[in-house]
Parts: sequence; C-alpha cells; structure tokens
Amino acid sequence: MRTNSAPWSWQPRARLRFGLWAALSLAIAHQARAAEPVVASSDASGEQGKALAKSKYQQGVELYRNERYADAVQRFLEADALSPSAALSFNIARAYEKLGDDAATLRWYRNYLRLNPEAPNAAEVRQSIETLGLSLAKKGIQQVTVLSTPSGATVAIDGRPVGVTPLTLEMKPGPHHAFVTLRGFLDLERDFSLSAPAPMDLSVELQPAPASAPGFAAPEQGAAHGEHRVPHRRFGVAPYITLGAGAVALTAAAVFEGARRSAQNAARDDQTQLAKQHDLDAMNSRQTTARVLLGAGGVLVVTGATLLVFNARITPESTAAVSPLPGGASFSWTRSF
Repeated sequence: MRTNSAPWSWQPRARLRFGLWAALSLAIAHQARAAEPVVASSDASGEQGKALAKSKYQQGVELYRNERYADAVQRFLEADALSPSAALSFNIARAYEKLGDDAATLRWYRNYLRLNPEAPNAAEVRQSIETLGLSLAKKGIQQVTVLSTPSGATVAIDGRPVGVTPLTLEMKPGPHHAFVTLRGFLDLERDFSLSAPAPMDLSVELQPAPASAPGFAAPEQGAAHGEHRVPHRRFGVAPYITLGAGAVALTAAAVFEGARRSAQNAARDDQTQLAKQHDLDAMNSRQTTARVLLGAGGVLVVTGATLLVFNARITPESTAAVSPLPGGASFSWTRSF
C-alpha cells in the first residue's frame, strides 16, 4: 500500500515565540466576561512574521466585533500559527464558543490554561472547561490531549494512527493504548483510561535511542529491557479469520453440491413417483444451500484477501502528513511494503 488517507505531517508545527502580545494578559482579566475578544498590545517590530501575525490578529478582532465568528477564528488561527500565545488561544476559544462548537472551544480553553495556568480569569475558564467536558460526555465522547517531550512525535491510539504531538482529539471514554514514536528516540507505549466526565492530558517523555555500535545493526526501537515489541496491525487477525470462514463456507458448498448430485442420480433411478419426488426435493434443497454457501464463501475470501493486503503494520516506517485546520487537522498516512 502506498497511501491511505484518513481524517490527520508527521512534521511538527513551528513554534516561534516572539512575545507579540506581552501585555495581553492584563487585558484578559477585564475582557473575560465581555463579548469582545482580548485586545493585545505589542512593541513595534520590523520583523515580517510579527507584522503579519499582528495584522491577522487585528483582522480577527474586527471580524469578531462584527459577529463574523467563523472568519475571526480563521484569522486568529493564522496569527497563532505565526506566533502562538495564551491570549490567542483564549480568543480562538471565545470565537468557537460563539459558533457553538463545544469540542473546539474546550480544546482552546484547555490550551489557554496550559500556556497560562495563573491567568487572572483561570477560575472562570476552568468552570467553562468543566461544563464543556460534561457536554461532550453526554454525546458519548471525551477529549484527550497527547503531549510529548520533545514534540512532533507520531501517535497511534488503539492501533490507529491519529496525528502528531501536541495532539488533541475526541474519543470514547474507557481504556485505551497509545503508541508514540519519534525518529532518534525509543518508542513508547502507554495504557491510559479516559474518564467520561472530564478531559485529560496524556504527557510522555521520550528517551533518546542509544547509538548503535559500528558493525552491528541497531536494535528495534521499543525493544527495551529485553522485550520485543510486536508492531500493531491495522486489522489484527481479522483477515485470517475472514479467510478461514470463507474456506469453511466453500468446503461446505462443495459437500452440499456432492449431496445434490447424489440426490439427482437417485431420482433418475427411482421407480415410484413418490420416491422420485422426495429425491428431487432433497436435490433442490441441497442445491440452494450449496449456492448460498458458495456465494458467502466467495465474498468472505475476497474480503479476507483485501484486508490482508491492507493489513500493514503500524511502525516507525509509516509516514504521515498533517495539515492544520480550525479545531483539528487533516491526516494522511503512507507506508511502503
């Protein structure tokens, strides 16, 4: 398989800290309850990145004031990509809140407190986070954020690639298994349980992989402490079970076809009409059963073979691409074999 696209670059997003909104935290305390987003101040700078980020931020503020919240979100996200800040996270959350997007609002409020845990309006934001978490719980999902040190690591949850760190997604509460990998670091696997009523952060610290000795092949990442990690497969053993069921169905179809022919021959040799009719009924019944089993077996074999072809292992050799989108990302996963 070459490319398998799904909703999520395994490349980390640039994190440039310009301090564009150094005085913004003072404004947040006065604006938290207001309908308008936080207004930032910044020192004049000749840097093109700062100027572009400031321009997009100001456009976002004006769009917010005009109640064009979707456009405001887009401008705030563009500014945040150039110069991330706690204040921008707060503004993005406020705009999403106006749009009624609980998941995105929760995501950015949580990021706001992650960047500025001592914010003047932290208590209010935590209350909003609690309310939004309960809202997601009513829908049967909850939010989890995977953070890694260093960032930019690829993440698979329950055997399915989902993105790169820092990564936030919604999923069903309960026990889950995370697999985190980054070139040059040991793979890390972590079991976690996502509670129903509240979102959670899953923070992991990756350890550098030991350099391999000259003349020897490097050990497989993740085989720490003498344990050998078996890579996850996308469909597990399902392809083999499906193929086995198909083979059983085809074998049964052959058996019933043989029984049908036997009944047909018996009908030819019968001397009485009653016996002949009995054998003809048996022949028709076995013929129908044989055809049903033949069709089902064929479908199962084709399905199992298809699953087997796409049953690629999820390993560090798998690559992906992520394009940021408001409140999420577009994911594509590729693997050569």
